[in-house]
Amino acid sequence: MQGYKVPHTVQVSNLKLMRIKKGMKQADLAASSGVPLKCIGNYEQFRRDINHARVDIVYRLATSLDCKMEEILELENLLN
Repeated sequence: MQGYKVPHTVQVSNLKLMRIKKGMKQADLAASSGVPLKCIGNYEQFRRDINHARVDIVYRLATSLDCKMEEILELENLLN
């Protein structure tokens, strides 16, 4: 089966994309936002749905990342 390629896609959360754009580690974001590191990891790995997070958590994450709350939510998942 040489030459056979398995198609795959890697889904990356908006939260992770924004964090990387800002040059922050998860620990940095946790320290600046007050949101636990484990919680941030769960949102980034889609183990927890950030669309159902408490609004104060989303607000603190967005404030620490200097972005709008809508930019870290997975809005395309809500439309499907």
